[in-house]
Amino acid sequence: MIGNVPLRRRRGRPPGSAGPRPAALVGPLMVLPCVGLLLVFAYWPVVRGIVLSLYDTDLLGEPTRFVGVAHYVDLVADPELRRALLATGAIAGLSVLLSVGGALAAALPLRRAARKPRAVVSVLLSLPFAFSAAASAAVFAGLFAPAVGTLNQLLVHLGVAGPQWLQSPTWAILSISIATAWYEFGFAFLVLLAALSQLDQEVIEAAALDGASGPRLAWSVIIPMLRPSLVFLLVTQTINGLQVFTQVQVLTRGGPAGATSTVVYELYQRAFGEALPQVGSASTLAVVLLALVLAITAIQFRVLRRWA
Repeated sequence: MIGNVPLRRRRGRPPGSAGPRPAALVGPLMVLPCVGLLLVFAYWPVVRGIVLSLYDTDLLGEPTRFVGVAHYVDLVADPELRRALLATGAIAGLSVLLSVGGALAAALPLRRAARKPRAVVSVLLSLPFAFSAAASAAVFAGLFAPAVGTLNQLLVHLGVAGPQWLQSPTWAILSISIATAWYEFGFAFLVLLAALSQLDQEVIEAAALDGASGPRLAWSVIIPMLRPSLVFLLVTQTINGLQVFTQVQVLTRGGPAGATSTVVYELYQRAFGEALPQVGSASTLAVVLLALVLAITAIQFRVLRRWA
């Protein structure tokens, strides 16, 4: 008490008491919604898919009879799986090479460009990132159409007979890879442009003083400094390439003769594209794709970690 005014005791936890303070609970409470969304929309579908792969299912996709690993045994002997794996690997590899290589070739010249031209060109080159996969694939459907396609019409004016972009198995895989690479190009370009802006300029200037310039400077100094970003892009773009579906659905629908039927497209057909849905078989394909993505990603991390 001071004079006639009593001192008020501060409210709160007594000193030395056990248990977390209220402020320490703010972080976990803010993370809970994100964890809940991940459990519902990411991890539970994986668990559900694994369970369904062990059962036969009815028309609604509900499990009816336990069959164990029978779907996996049938899948190993299925020639369509081998064809789908080859198509998926080819499209993923080509699209990653085109998107990351193209983004690197586009970003490097902008390193020393003036500020305003660089900003304009950067916006234009990053536009593919703003398109949906369906919209970009529809544009390429107009480009690759056999008789009235814009690309073949342009080649005719140049005196060159255009190829059968979507009717030949080889050209169809290349066409889907180009469409996928264009769709992924914007993201890769933005990542590399941001990485270029964070490079140590003193190292680059020292290399330039030692006589390195042009392609030699880019190959021996700048690209090695971009290795962490390149590894990130190689891993993420490969994962995206292994899950290509929209470009196949819009451009070829798995044709010609199943040459472009990827694992995800085959999964979709078994689950939703047939009169009698084979949800158990489709779930088996989903589990195989998950294992494939995990295995390839692990190999990439192991191999590329030393390079980065």
